Amino acid sequence: MSNDSHTEENTMRNVLGILMHISFPYIVIVSTIGICGNFLTIIMLSKKTISKNFNNCTLIALALTDLLFNFMLVCRCINDITKSNSEQLCRLLSFLSHLAELLSACFTAQFTAQRFIAVRFPLSVFIEKKIHLIHYLVVSLFIICGLIYCVSLVQNNAYDGCHEELDLTWFLSDALLSFLIPFTIIAILNVLIINHLKKGFQNNQQFRFTRRKEQSEISPISFRKKPSSPYEFSLNRRFRSKIYENMALSTSKGTILQKQPVDGLVLINERARSLDLLQRPSLIRSKSQSYRVTRMLILVSTCFLVLNAPSHICTIGLKMYSLKHTYSIDKSQEISLHPYDNYESYNHTLSTYLDHNDSLHMTKTQSNQNEVNNDLQHMKLLYLIVIITQHISYASYSINFFLYSFCGIKFRRELLKFMSKQRQQLTTSRSITMQNTI
Repeated sequence: MSNDSHTEENTMRNVLGILMHISFPYIVIVSTIGICGNFLTIIMLSKKTISKNFNNCTLIALALTDLLFNFMLVCRCINDITKSNSEQLCRLLSFLSHLAELLSACFTAQFTAQRFIAVRFPLSVFIEKKIHLIHYLVVSLFIICGLIYCVSLVQNNAYDGCHEELDLTWFLSDALLSFLIPFTIIAILNVLIINHLKKGFQNNQQFRFTRRKEQSEISPISFRKKPSSPYEFSLNRRFRSKIYENMALSTSKGTILQKQPVDGLVLINERARSLDLLQRPSLIRSKSQSYRVTRMLILVSTCFLVLNAPSHICTIGLKMYSLKHTYSIDKSQEISLHPYDNYESYNHTLSTYLDHNDSLHMTKTQSNQNEVNNDLQHMKLLYLIVIITQHISYASYSINFFLYSFCGIKFRRELLKFMSKQRQQLTTSRSITMQNTI
């Protein structure tokens, strides 16, 4: 082997070793933040002051699945440290990880669909408020289907030292259900929501412009200009009296008959205008609140897409590449590409490829050496990219609390009230304990 290939392998080993050392504290920090944040999110979304305007059942279910996923990350780290490779424990951890991943994608697609319906058909919100059973039914259906699928997936695949080896059919079904279908739905609905809001904003701007233009052109009240001289005043009064006399002669009988309905119409218009002015602040307030909720949920679903999509795409790409170039892979050590396998399996598999690189070159002819070497280098690079993107995707299960706090005004207000109340209770309990000790 050449010196360049040796240096590349050493750099790959060094980068992988650095990632292995960073992964444990990173996962512990991200999981701790996610557990605390999702726990507070569940408490806040369960309050009536937040849930009175729209149903939070899907968001609470999403926070529960994110909480479960963060617990599984901590359990996997503990399992890797203790190296207790019990098959039942490994199957349980894999089952809960698959379930949390699948339900998180489904619930994100569900609340995105709910928001699209609320934006596109505003009257349906009142129906959804009265029929809460729809949300609970959809959430329960997702949970039941997810349980059935994950149980069958764990039972029909092999586990070797907590290293999951998915068959091709199960790998494709997992990629389809956990990534392709929900992510496509989320992306399409987000684009439709943004386009609808953009059109509505443009129409509102055009309506306001035309209304202001009409009001400026047609003024219902004409103010009398003060005359500049007494001659102009007498002349205006003389001509005005003549005009009024001619108008009275031409409409002597018609004006008497039409006076009463015209006065009634003016009174009705004034009352309608006053009611419109009274109802306008509440209408503007509800529209602005709906716009803020829509903006917050679009941000949540977009962050979920951006943080999770690279991991799934790289994982699928590595699986396809490994199936295409099977001649350079030992059959006894098949690649498992689920994002939640332990890191020892990645390190062991990649080290095996690196150690057998010389033997592969000995068995292959000189013409195939460069091709095999390139395939191995691509495999190593894909492994590193998969590990990095997996670490990035873990943050998506801990970030929703911060998005709710930054973008949700009511959520932030209730969170501050809750924290101040807890602080007051803590101070009172401390004072009581101090008095008891004295």
